[in-house]
Parts: sequence; C-alpha cells; structure tokens
Amino acid sequence: MSTSLTYLAIIGGMGGTEMILIFLVVLLLFGAKKVPELFRSLGKGVNEFRKAKNEWEQDINDVMSQEPLEDHDFKKEQNTDTRSTPSDSVSTKEEKQPAS
Repeated sequence: MSTSLTYLAIIGGMGGTEMILIFLVVLLLFGAKKVPELFRSLGKGVNEFRKAKNEWEQDINDVMSQEPLEDHDFKKEQNTDTRSTPSDSVSTKEEKQPAS
C-alpha cells in the first residue's frame, strides 16, 4: 500500500493528458526504436535504487537492534598502548665496558 502512495506522490497532480504529452516528447527525442530500451534501463535503475535503499535500511535496522557497547575509556587504553619497552638501541652499562 505504501508503494502505491509513494508512486502517487511522485506523479503529483499529473493527469492522462500530461502523461501522453511527456511520452510523445520522449518518442520524438529518442525515436521509436530507442524508447523501449530507454524505459527498460530506467526500470532497471529504479529497481537497483530500491534494492540499495532496502539494503541500507536493513543495515541500519541491524545496527539499531544490536546491544549497546559498554562505556569504555579509550584515552586510558591509548595511554597504555603508547608505553613501550626500551628499544634495542639503548646501551646498558655492561655493553659500554670494554671486554678484558
């Protein structure tokens, strides 16, 4: 039911005369051989758009139905990750003493 309402909302107040006039203009611009191909590609484009919209809505619904993440202090975790062990380039006292 909502699909038909959306369709009517897109068309607006266009009547049969306006639709025929638009069809004749398209026929004159593209020719009789190209019109079926044009409408076929237009239909495929509309279907692809609907499919992408449905996938997008499904992804949003999936994310919204997930459990919320626990509060997490990312600053603390970042500080612990930045601490590192001394690198190999730092010399110890034993390395500085000459061998006897």
